[in-house]
Amino acid sequence: MSRSALSSSRLPVVALLFRRAALPIVLGVGITLTGSAVALAGGDVEAGREASKTCAACHGADGNSMVPTFPSIAGQPAGYLAEQLRAFRDGNRVNALMSPQAKALTDQQILDLAAYFAAQKRVVKAASTEDSIPGAHLWKFGGHSNTVAACAACHGPQGQGNQPAGFPALRGLTPQYITESLLAYRKNERKTEHADIMVSIASKLTDDDIKDVAQHIATFR
Repeated sequence: MSRSALSSSRLPVVALLFRRAALPIVLGVGITLTGSAVALAGGDVEAGREASKTCAACHGADGNSMVPTFPSIAGQPAGYLAEQLRAFRDGNRVNALMSPQAKALTDQQILDLAAYFAAQKRVVKAASTEDSIPGAHLWKFGGHSNTVAACAACHGPQGQGNQPAGFPALRGLTPQYITESLLAYRKNERKTEHADIMVSIASKLTDDDIKDVAQHIATFR
């Protein structure tokens, strides 16, 4: 399906939020995480800080990555991070670098790492000035005759996510990583507990859609 397949129909964000309220929490995220949320996740921030030293080479000491192919994980909710680490450890999500790193982690170490990175502040290093009109449309309104939901309904107008609902922040993530993630969801390669909603959405996206949305996300500050 080409870019011209993007529908001009504007899917109301309010209606989408109402519909999403009944759906399971997927990729939890936020720009920051409160201390109470960290405590509820069962992790210890200081223990996580110590354990995070092996993570710094790829994700940065504070979870803000300097390498485009590695995601910034600062500010992602502890529940989401713990779910992803367990998936890497248990083989439900496979990555040549992350799978071996997670393999030896105990449940408590996973909770501690998740608590530490959740408590860090997300930094947007260099927002792009090159936007994509089709990508902006998909982000704000959805498309394909309303079969593709508006990304903003779950991830926020500027990609800041929805912390109470557990929807991830995407601002600050690179086009490379967004593209890689959407392709993985489209291929149903991520078998995490709450991946179904993204698999359903990504399965409807064309290559052009993915490129355009990734380009639009890169403009968020």
